[in-house]
Amino acid sequence: MKKQLPKNVRQIGNVSDSSKIYVEDYVDTFFNQLCDKTDQMPIGAFLVGEKVQEEDQDLIYNISKIPLAKRVDYEYLTPVNETQNKDTRVMAISIMNSSTSGNAPHGLNSANCNVFTYWQYVDELVYWGGSSGEGLIVPPSPDVTDLGHKNGVPVIGTVFFPQGVAGGKMEWLDTFLSQEKDGSFPLADKLIEVAKIYGFDGWFINQETEGTEEQPLTKDYADQMQAFIKYFKEKAPELRVIYYDSMTADGEMDWQNALTDQNEMFLQDEDGNAVADEMFLNFWWTEEELADQKLLEQSAEKAETMGIDPYQVYAGIDIQANGYNTPIRWDLFESGENSTHTSLGIYCPSWAYASASTLDEFHQKENTIWVNSK
Repeated sequence: MKKQLPKNVRQIGNVSDSSKIYVEDYVDTFFNQLCDKTDQMPIGAFLVGEKVQEEDQDLIYNISKIPLAKRVDYEYLTPVNETQNKDTRVMAISIMNSSTSGNAPHGLNSANCNVFTYWQYVDELVYWGGSSGEGLIVPPSPDVTDLGHKNGVPVIGTVFFPQGVAGGKMEWLDTFLSQEKDGSFPLADKLIEVAKIYGFDGWFINQETEGTEEQPLTKDYADQMQAFIKYFKEKAPELRVIYYDSMTADGEMDWQNALTDQNEMFLQDEDGNAVADEMFLNFWWTEEELADQKLLEQSAEKAETMGIDPYQVYAGIDIQANGYNTPIRWDLFESGENSTHTSLGIYCPSWAYASASTLDEFHQKENTIWVNSK
């Protein structure tokens, strides 16, 4: 049986800068019980076992300790007003730390940080990050995962392949999608291992590398991406995969802003088998140039013809620049009385923190975004 680090550990003994001793919580509890009996008789304890040298000495600091809490089932929720729809889900794609690299695994000893306080209003949170300079694969830091799990919110890592102008390279995509002769995908296996060991809930795949004249993006890449996701889900059905509406079935970088024939293959294959769990639609469905196409209404109709839940599709809105002042055609999102065509994906509600000059301003802006409090 493969050895695994326990989820709940604490340091014992004298604190030093050299060797440290960590034990599982219940072991520390047992030691304390023994100490309570020392007035009755002398008691000693010692640790036995084998010494194992871990390659990753810092792993213990970077894993989430809190399991995902179970939320109240939708059927038992009580709407707070007559316009609320219990079926519509909300995904937050949020910048939780200042940079992709160099984040403290359990926060900083400062109150000046993006501490999200409205977990009750989101159904999942994508830990946004990734760049050609700092790294393409970004697992959530454990403080964020722990907070999400405490509130029943799955926390998702990011896989980001940037456009060429941002330093993206086709060789990175080739490496990611490489497949062994036995049909396995080494990078899929590694993503599964990382998510399980670190204790978060899946991956958001954002493939925006468009290729070059020498090495263009082709249909083969789209087919390989579908095969990659199907393999991932076969090996780890409990982990979520979210696909961003970017690369199409023809292997083109062509944001659809809707669920269409060109991107349905990343949610369902030609035999009707599930691929990714969810899709995040690009933001332009709300632009005036596309408004008359009613792209979200079309997306819901497309989902129904495919036999999937329209609420697996998230209409993206980008509020990174202007927060709650961002113009959005909510009439295109609504489908009638107390309902919406799709779920809602909010890109960068972290604007509330990034645009604030004080903590009070941060909290005021976050209140306005989530509960319309002035």
